[in-house]
Amino acid sequence: MRLISLEVMYVLAKHAYALDPGRQVFPDGTINNQWRGFTSMWDALISWDGRWYTKIAGSGLGGPIGAVDEDGVPYELRLAFFPLYPFLARPLTYLSIEPATACLIVSFVSAIAAAWGLYAIGRHVRDHRVGLMLVAVWAVAPAAMTQNGAFTESLFTALAAWALYAVLKERWLIAGLLAGLSGLSRPTATALIGTVALAALVAVIQRRGGWRPYAAIALAPAGLLAYFAFASARLGSFEKYTSIHDNTFGARFDWGENTWNMSTDILIGVDGDNADKPIRVLSLIMLVAFVVMFVLLVPRAPWQLTVFAAAMLALATLSHTHMSMAGRHLLPTFPVLLVPAFLLARMSNRDLGIVLGVIALLSGWYAGWLPFISGQAI
Repeated sequence: MRLISLEVMYVLAKHAYALDPGRQVFPDGTINNQWRGFTSMWDALISWDGRWYTKIAGSGLGGPIGAVDEDGVPYELRLAFFPLYPFLARPLTYLSIEPATACLIVSFVSAIAAAWGLYAIGRHVRDHRVGLMLVAVWAVAPAAMTQNGAFTESLFTALAAWALYAVLKERWLIAGLLAGLSGLSRPTATALIGTVALAALVAVIQRRGGWRPYAAIALAPAGLLAYFAFASARLGSFEKYTSIHDNTFGARFDWGENTWNMSTDILIGVDGDNADKPIRVLSLIMLVAFVVMFVLLVPRAPWQLTVFAAAMLALATLSHTHMSMAGRHLLPTFPVLLVPAFLLARMSNRDLGIVLGVIALLSGWYAGWLPFISGQAI
């Protein structure tokens, strides 16, 4: 299904470039953040955050504070991007593999690991067929193109899926280790860390698992705290680290103010910058759909999965991020996709082929339209 989507994305990207080769939709990563046009779908797969990850994969976190790289970008800005994903790609560059290609390889392997973990969860919750359908829906969810791009969604989803599966099986050491690793992948790992720690605490209260739940509670936040300590030490303080997120990348926790303002602009039609752009309308629809699926999920899934989904939804909606990136930020919120997976599992194979085939085509269209035609952030 991902191959079908990528083929559609390739055709649409090629057509969009032929129609308007000078369209400027991509920041090139220099200190002045100059914009340029895409030339192929590969540009989209390594754009936006992917540009930073390929930098880190190629030359590490960089030189001393105050110095700049070959593009004139201060090295300290790289500290805003968590190191696990690019550091997994970095060893491949020693084999003469380009940093961008190395990142795409890590994403490919991570996506397979994530799919395997999703299948295991679906099978545990219901049965084999639901496990397959959960993988299928995740493969074509909005912004699923980032599963194949130089982004952390696949890696984090893999870590989250297997950590939650370990929680459901009460394998506390594995759950704690994977949650700890996730803290080195992205800041939204706090949702997984909190879920694992809470589940382990319940096991402690109920006196299950002996000493292992205690170990899981200690291991879960270790990676995140270690990176915060490292970045703060490099910059001189934790406040300077958070200021990079806020002042340079506009990423901060604002209790949903930005999401609320953009949503009301779209619904009321007051601000043309939001209401007149179809991508932002689609993103709002995606966000609402995930909330509705979460409500339907609560009575149908283990509480550990619903707690993780709730935390991920909260982080996606209460943080200051661009509405057009909602699809990518919601991609790791895979437990809510159990709702359509339950429905699809009831269909005949013939009907499934039609429905999933159409959705795969639509997913590929969205993957090409988002960066090449809408000109919006991925």
